[in-house]
Amino acid sequence: MEQKRNKILLTIRRTSFTIYAILAMIMAAATFIENSYGSSFVHKHIYDAWWFIALWIAALCLSITCIHKHFAWIKRLFCKKGKTAAIALLCLLPLCSNAAERKVVEREQADSMRTLQVIYNDRICPLNTPALELTKKLTGKKSFEGLTAEQILLSWSLYPEEWKDVKMIKVKKSATRNALGIKDEYASFADFFDEEGNYRLTPGKYTEIEDRLILLVLLTQGELFTPLPKEYQPLSKARIETEILYNNIPTNIILFSSSFTLAFCLFFLQLKHKDNKAIRVTALSIKILLSLFLATSLGVRWYISEHIPLTNTYETMQIVALTALLYSCFTHKNAMPPLIIAGATLLVTHIASFDPQITVLMPALQSPWLSSHVTTIMISYSLFAMLLFKPNKKMLIWAEVLLATGILLGSIWAKTAWGSYWSWDPKETWALISLIVYMYPLHPATFPWFRSESHQKLYLRLAFLTILMTYFGCNYLLTGMHSYAQ
Repeated sequence: MEQKRNKILLTIRRTSFTIYAILAMIMAAATFIENSYGSSFVHKHIYDAWWFIALWIAALCLSITCIHKHFAWIKRLFCKKGKTAAIALLCLLPLCSNAAERKVVEREQADSMRTLQVIYNDRICPLNTPALELTKKLTGKKSFEGLTAEQILLSWSLYPEEWKDVKMIKVKKSATRNALGIKDEYASFADFFDEEGNYRLTPGKYTEIEDRLILLVLLTQGELFTPLPKEYQPLSKARIETEILYNNIPTNIILFSSSFTLAFCLFFLQLKHKDNKAIRVTALSIKILLSLFLATSLGVRWYISEHIPLTNTYETMQIVALTALLYSCFTHKNAMPPLIIAGATLLVTHIASFDPQITVLMPALQSPWLSSHVTTIMISYSLFAMLLFKPNKKMLIWAEVLLATGILLGSIWAKTAWGSYWSWDPKETWALISLIVYMYPLHPATFPWFRSESHQKLYLRLAFLTILMTYFGCNYLLTGMHSYAQ
């Protein structure tokens, strides 16, 4: 009798998980359909359809049969060992012309204007900030042919006719170079226009190039930045000097190179079977220093921007790296995976097109729920990333709990920002898909396939694609209310 009862329960649980899998696939497809046909179409034919709601009710009702199985580990997690862990979780809640052929502003004069306070990106900052960001966008570097960023910005602003023929705009893609008929890696502003002043590229096709050209147009028209008006309260000298220092320290380069180097050294020492107290202490000291360096960098960014640095891809990826570095400080046997994750995250942040600009918060982000929601979600993503290296049930449980908590906090924030707890926005939908996908390995009794470590490894690596889709795909492939995160 008991065996028959268990068999029925197993069938019910498997049926519920099958429905969840179907729902995840439907929701994933819906986000792409929405991108093509619009939100109203998807809501009418999928999210508000009777059959979709019926599937959710069926899945949730059938899930009740296995909920009691999890009370034991929840009790152990929060009562036996986890009082401090529970407190930590609750704390999140509140929470080409030659130089001789062009006019150049002298170095001494340009340097004297570095601390000049201007309005740029709707905030007050030193001239050094727009100068560096313009130069890096145009050339990929902080300087050009021995000229400082301030010299380039001021020279372009004062002598645009002399500078429009200077080959300094970096063209990465060969297709763009072919379309322009140039062989060099750099092009001039004039290369993008014919003799009659017509734009030579297909409008909208080369957005990266167009963004750079627009910056130069705004600069020459005096609209990229404006001197601080007299009625504005200037920033303190310390604030200006802090931002200039922050602008000129290559934080990401230092951190990702150090993380990779330390991970390589630890791997090499393991191969040589060298492990002693001196090595452990040295490695721990380096990891603590790297964590403090990144935490300080984020703190300085917070001080400069006057809001918590969790508002765009660049900042949230640094939070992922910080989480991985902090985790590495508390583990010795598996120190390499978090170091590799931290290094890889910072490397991608450095080489990809993520914009490090410090900007003013848009109204939707001006909420006390920002820190708790984003921090919880990003910590869960960090834990999911660490699972790529080795299955760990406790880490998976915590990652799922944090992701679920982050979704809950986000829904509360959505109610205050948009008037509804859940809107089936692509990012909301993919976060829910990730939550569903990662719950399967937690049920080896229902799915014996997950009892094999090799099977779990394979599944967890494939499952991480849903996190990548949630974090990157919804920002750069799909459109929705969360698109401000770019």
